[in-house]
Amino acid sequence: MAENTHLQLKLKGSVEQDRRTVAANRETPVPLLAGDASPIKHIIYVIKENRSYDQFFGSLGKGNGDPSLEQYSDDVIPNHRKLARDFVLLDNFYATGGNSGDGHQWVTQANETDYNYLPGYGGRSYAEDGDPMDGARGGYIWNDTIAAGKTFIDFGEYTGDDAREFPIQSKERQEYLEHFKNDATFSPSIPNKANMDSMDPYLVKDYPLWSLSVPDVVRARIFARYLKQWETKNSMPDLVMVQLPADHTAGTRPGFSTPKACTADNDYALGMIVDEVSHTKFWGSTLILVVEDDAQDGVDHVDGHRTVALAISPYIKRGSVDSTFYSQPSMLKTIELILGLKNMSLFDLIANDMRNSFQSQPDLTPYTVQVPQQSLFEVNPPLQSLSGQARKDAEASLKMNFSIPDAAPTEKLNHILWRDARGLEVPYPKVAHAVFAPYSNDLDDEEKEEKYKSR
Repeated sequence: MAENTHLQLKLKGSVEQDRRTVAANRETPVPLLAGDASPIKHIIYVIKENRSYDQFFGSLGKGNGDPSLEQYSDDVIPNHRKLARDFVLLDNFYATGGNSGDGHQWVTQANETDYNYLPGYGGRSYAEDGDPMDGARGGYIWNDTIAAGKTFIDFGEYTGDDAREFPIQSKERQEYLEHFKNDATFSPSIPNKANMDSMDPYLVKDYPLWSLSVPDVVRARIFARYLKQWETKNSMPDLVMVQLPADHTAGTRPGFSTPKACTADNDYALGMIVDEVSHTKFWGSTLILVVEDDAQDGVDHVDGHRTVALAISPYIKRGSVDSTFYSQPSMLKTIELILGLKNMSLFDLIANDMRNSFQSQPDLTPYTVQVPQQSLFEVNPPLQSLSGQARKDAEASLKMNFSIPDAAPTEKLNHILWRDARGLEVPYPKVAHAVFAPYSNDLDDEEKEEKYKSR
């Protein structure tokens, strides 16, 4: 039983209690015990929004994908697909939660609190006004990072509730894109604030909160500015958390960026970050982990919670496929082992770490960003130009609140994105729940529409 649940580490001396080095103090990318030596000194943890595995990788040509379910391909997401091909394809990776509220808890706490989980709490999603009930007893990954004497910085993650102050703006988004296109030095300061005291000292104060009005490529420019500062000082934080939310999309909301443009924006930004990091002095000691907060119960032939995850580093096995069962606590456990952090919950303690994706000898070949063929400037057509189902979808998108994560009706938005990507003639497939179905006491579509009226 102990072996099956991975509790043998607890029996021998858990990561919280025993930091004895392995035989001969041999350095390995993912140590057997937290605190053992690793050549990886810096981890960039990128958190995105709401995509399933088959939506991105269904036709990748390797791994367990279903091409008939793919919604975005090389023209829209060339960087995600190239990174999955060139580094490791994780085709058995699952989101532990079912919506943004519990999803962001799982990716930062390896746990979910009663605030979201228990019946009777009615789909709260994010805690209102930074309610302390939202935090799990084991704390957040940044709490453990600081407690272990490591350094941490946050680019926008887990500050979602304050995004209510940033209503969705089509014009503002297009203006940002124009500046990005025409000025290679464009890197604005967009003031924000944290909604919890433990995050505030580490939050980048000029990186935007969760707002689709700010393109992800602009976020990538701000990140690049800080990366240059770290290189100048020869000092990079041990853990860097980055939020890139544009793949959430705003459906077919008239006048706003199309779903493909939003997704391409997200892809381009990720490629820019990997390119920038891989051309710095830190590349040889850096790991970039990328995950969605949740799969939004999306289209996938294995399970609606199988999601997009990437691991990028000189120590990742190039061109490999890793079909080990992983979930979001697996990423957190891998971070903990590399940086020497304690476990936050039973879930990261017993999770499979991701060592099967790593190699002992580094390949320092840098990455070159791919520019999507899909235009980032494409916008949804005006309502008056539409008819039939396209008009119904645009009207429904107008009613949805995209100012905060996952306030939009889940199933309705999934259907809209499917029709936008695949056309009206392809029926929406049945959502699979073959592996496991994490409980999510989420509001249904009608309740979301009532609670989160469009602003």
